[in-house]
Amino acid sequence: MSFSNRFFITMIVLVFFTGLGLIAGLNIIIRSQTNGYEQNIPSVPVTQSTQDSQMVSEEPYIVSTTTTVISAQPETIAPIKTANQISAAAYLVGNVRTGKIYLSSGSTQVLPVASMSKLITAIVSTNTLSPTTTIVISPANMDVASDTSNLIAGEKFTLKELLQPLLLSSSNVAAEAIASTDGGPEFMKLMSSISWEVGMPTAYFADPSGIDPENHASARDMFALSRYLYTFRPDILSITRTPHTVIATTTDHGSHVIDSTHPFVSDPRFIGGKTGRTPEAGETMLTMLNINNQPIAFIVLHSAIGERTRDTDILINKFEALGL
Repeated sequence: MSFSNRFFITMIVLVFFTGLGLIAGLNIIIRSQTNGYEQNIPSVPVTQSTQDSQMVSEEPYIVSTTTTVISAQPETIAPIKTANQISAAAYLVGNVRTGKIYLSSGSTQVLPVASMSKLITAIVSTNTLSPTTTIVISPANMDVASDTSNLIAGEKFTLKELLQPLLLSSSNVAAEAIASTDGGPEFMKLMSSISWEVGMPTAYFADPSGIDPENHASARDMFALSRYLYTFRPDILSITRTPHTVIATTTDHGSHVIDSTHPFVSDPRFIGGKTGRTPEAGETMLTMLNINNQPIAFIVLHSAIGERTRDTDILINKFEALGL
């Protein structure tokens, strides 16, 4: 082999081993720089505490591929009702003889009164019609929410008879029939007029039954009405104290069983009152009781459905706790 060939082969071998040396050196450097991460960090299992696993975020979110955050509404938790918590939006407890108010909340707030409107219907009709006035139930009168009185179109009643389903079973048909007999639109004007005379400045009545949510008043307005009924219209209160009655069959109408809707009607202290309920008004109620020879009115407006009796019981207990 010539000298030039041997020199060429020797150079190739040197280059090859030199390359191996460089690669080994780089590997040593890399391992020395990463040695802490590979050997010194122990493996730690990921755990979730019991508390965290039960928590619900107020604003849970989902992140999309475009990083848009979609927020959900926080969950609403219903308040816990305490033993003495009153659901009514407004209430008032007062002496209808002296006018003294003992307890109240939101008493000037104007709210729908529902079928308590029928107390004004009774006042106006008995002021303008004779007890023996004949009132015919028309098909148009039937175009309202039904009730347990089961009045039928074509039947004829006296005003005295029709006041019983009006005030006891809270008949909307009876209210419409009375108003249509007594002038219709004029009757509604008289309802608002008499409410002002009674001392109900924020009251307004759009229909004789209370179905219309525009029939509204404040608890103070209803207290003024209570005082008026107690002082000047005991005849109306007397009707509301009747737990049960029957309108006997005549040639003008069939027999009708009338039951009071008032939960306190069988209470021996009961002086009188009226209930009401619509979706807009919730539950409303006026209850007048004789407590320690004092005529006390308990008024609740916009109680939760099914809670007006409980609300009134709480107010009775609060009043009795005053020791008056």
